[in-house]
Amino acid sequence: MKTILKSIFIGLGVLLLYWIWIAWFPSFFNGLAQDEALIVGTGFFLSFELVILAGVILSKMKNP
Repeated sequence: MKTILKSIFIGLGVLLLYWIWIAWFPSFFNGLAQDEALIVGTGFFLSFELVILAGVILSKMKNP
């Protein structure tokens, strides 16, 4: 039960970080249209998240 709650809070934290990133990203790249900035910002965030998750998974794997 404790790990489920921990996972839920981590997921909510990532969601909050995503909302903040998407709110600020179009102002960083103001040369893009709003739709394009949201697509590029989402791609940047997801690639960052995948690198972090890959690092977590590889660190939890047991070395033979």
